[in-house]
Formats: sequence, structure tokens, C-alpha cells
Amino acid sequence: MSQVISIRVPEHYEEACAEFRKETDTADGNGSNKSVEHEFIIFYDDSAHEIRCEGNIPDSVFSALVRVKDLFGGKLFYEGEEWREEDDQAVTEARPLEKVWLILAIIFFPVTLIYLLLRVVVWVPFKVWKATR
Repeated sequence: MSQVISIRVPEHYEEACAEFRKETDTADGNGSNKSVEHEFIIFYDDSAHEIRCEGNIPDSVFSALVRVKDLFGGKLFYEGEEWREEDDQAVTEARPLEKVWLILAIIFFPVTLIYLLLRVVVWVPFKVWKATR
């Protein structure tokens, strides 16, 4: 899936580019970056003071953009809209007791459905048949 993520750094643009290149281990100029799973292009726009990444962007490049934003006070854009951390949904790992309840729910929900189905389809008609006999 192709994405466009960019960061605009109005002040200290050159330092932000250098830090981004250092974080991602990329070459100095514009170019295509390929790996086994990811193919993306990084653009450095001097006139708009923007670093833009397009393509299948790995998490390491996104986290480098976030670090550069935090260091130099820029704005991060995802698909043309400003991205804010409070808009992002934080995913936390479940505690051990929550994991146990989840596993038990996964196991016993189908068992309960089968029990209810058999009770309605077999036991109730049997009791009705026996009572009317």
C-alpha cells in the first residue's frame, strides 16, 4: 500500500535533513530506497522545507520522521493531513489476567453456542413430545 508521509521543518531544515539521513542511513540526495519488503522514495524539498516519503514506508523511517519532528519542532503530515499524537490510537498489551479471560472466551463461546443450539433443537422438542404423549 502506497503512503505519503512528510514533515515540514520551518527552522533548522538542513540540520533536520542531516539528522533524518543519519537516523535512516540513506544517501544524501533524492532517490529510491528498496528493501525486501519496502520500496519507497525520499524527497527533500528545499523551497518548502519539507522531507517527503512516498511508497511502502517501513516503521523505522516513520519513527525517524517523528524523532526529527520532536527534535526540530516541525509538523508531520500523513496523506496531506496534519498528524497529531493524540489522534493516534495507542495499542497496549493486555495484562496476563486479561489474556486468560480472552482465551477462555474464545474457547467457551462456541461451546456455549453449541449447547444452546442443542438445547433448543433437541431437548425442548423432546420435552414437548413427551408432555403431549
